[in-house]
Amino acid sequence: MFKPTRFISRKRSQRILLAATCIALASQVNFQTYTPGFILTLSVFLLPIFLYFNGDLNPIQLTSAIALASPIFRGVLLFISHDASWTNIAQFIVTDMAFYLCYGALYYLLYWRRGQRNNSSFFFIILLCDYLANLLEVSLLTGFSHYSYQLFQLLFITALIRSLTSCLLAFLYHYFTLMIRAENHEQRYYHFIWVASSVKSDVYFMQKNISEIENVMKNAYQLNQSLQDATSSPENQAMALSIARDVHEIKKDYQNVMRGLGDYFDDSQNGPMQLADILKVTLTYIRSAIREKHQDIIIDVHSDVDLVIPNHYYVVSILSNLIFNSVDALAGQPHGLIHVTVADNDTTILLNVSDNGSGISPETLALIFHPGFTTKFNEATGDVYRGIGLSHVQKIVQDIFNGHIQVSSVPHQETNFQVTLNKQHLSQEVSA
Repeated sequence: MFKPTRFISRKRSQRILLAATCIALASQVNFQTYTPGFILTLSVFLLPIFLYFNGDLNPIQLTSAIALASPIFRGVLLFISHDASWTNIAQFIVTDMAFYLCYGALYYLLYWRRGQRNNSSFFFIILLCDYLANLLEVSLLTGFSHYSYQLFQLLFITALIRSLTSCLLAFLYHYFTLMIRAENHEQRYYHFIWVASSVKSDVYFMQKNISEIENVMKNAYQLNQSLQDATSSPENQAMALSIARDVHEIKKDYQNVMRGLGDYFDDSQNGPMQLADILKVTLTYIRSAIREKHQDIIIDVHSDVDLVIPNHYYVVSILSNLIFNSVDALAGQPHGLIHVTVADNDTTILLNVSDNGSGISPETLALIFHPGFTTKFNEATGDVYRGIGLSHVQKIVQDIFNGHIQVSSVPHQETNFQVTLNKQHLSQEVSA
């Protein structure tokens, strides 16, 4: 049976082994100073970085592993190269081990056990650990004698340079990853707003359809009542009653779906949005879709409106549908251009979306706001591409924002949608 604790423990062991191996190898980049056996190595630059990014690992375990790997590795190389006697090799191994064990113990006591951690305290503790561990190593090599001011000065400057370099690298990488994470979070947030806008629009029209479903159910029940005479066949009576029951079940399922979607995309957890942010969310998503399709389209945006909008989901739906219609009209056309302008007209907000695409024929122009009308379908399969459609966009504009939508088009030249929205309805919470 799989045990998570065993898996985590194995992963920790692997990280400790990796740290010990890397630092053991890095310790070979060194130069000797002050006294025989005392070396300044690259490994102490890496140790704080491993400690910083592995805060869940006990530092005593980590430095103990390093204390075994690095000095022994150094001792084996000294033995093979015959650069020191057995006595000196043993002394160098012991002092190296003392350095790492002292470093780990100090870091554990002064920093790791503390509940609150921050970058400033991490830097000062690393500086102190490096300085005191180096002082212990030199003391062991010199028999705790021959101390001088220059020695303390050298050890402190060395510790300061190594700590500054290590912490700078660790902090920069950490903040870089945070920036990447924040950008990814922003993209996920934009995607959520986009999906929620589509769902909220669909739920709105499902609510509108409930009354129609109730009328069908009522008519079926009344038909059943009118068939309750001797001339009507039992089959017709049963069919009318069955239709009423089925429609009632459909209504309940409809309501359950709306309730579930409404709870998941609850507005109480999402405050109002600035119009500028709504434009940013919508255009970021659409531009990403344009890049994926490798279309040659530029979207030019001009807005001088600073307005907070509670019902931002519906504005996203209006914008996205109109702009995507323009994107579809520019399919396969080079140098496509979409103009999006938002202007304040005293009591109303004017929203224009225009393109230099294929345009709309007069015959199609007369039908585009009719419910169910679409020109988007797969010619091979006959499947209709889904979306809330211009008829639903028109209803959102009219019912929620007390506005209206107009369209003008010149075939093969341009199309312009002008949406007028009541500013008061935009800036206050409107029950959908």
